[in-house]
Amino acid sequence: MEQQEFSRYVDKAIQVATAEHVLPAGPVPVMTPEKLARLTALLAAGRENIWYNSGDWQAVRDAVKRIDHECIICKAAGRHSATRYVHHVKHLRDRPDLALSIYDPDTRDRQLICVCKRCHEELHPESQRQYRMREAAVTIERWD
Repeated sequence: MEQQEFSRYVDKAIQVATAEHVLPAGPVPVMTPEKLARLTALLAAGRENIWYNSGDWQAVRDAVKRIDHECIICKAAGRHSATRYVHHVKHLRDRPDLALSIYDPDTRDRQLICVCKRCHEELHPESQRQYRMREAAVTIERWD
């Protein structure tokens, strides 16, 4: 799928998820100034993985998964895929204050959405490692 078409499906998926406006069942953690300061320090140190293992994030992630049930981008494209990730529409590094917000309070759009592995890789191409061969191949024929 080309990038422009994928972006169109992402926009459509966020609009539909926002219009459906399903609230999570049960309480969801909120971002306090102390939590924001801790997250900002973790981001500065490049250790956001600690945040993603926190109880607050896992509670919010589980709430979003109960809302969506499947990849909303694939759903917008007419496919069905199991959800695997919860994605920050406005990236965590750009807006750490929205780390626990299912909806963006400024725009009222969904901030956290469920996506499958393939869509998450499309959303984060920078996270895909590119491996280089350490040495030249011994022969032209290769068994990759």
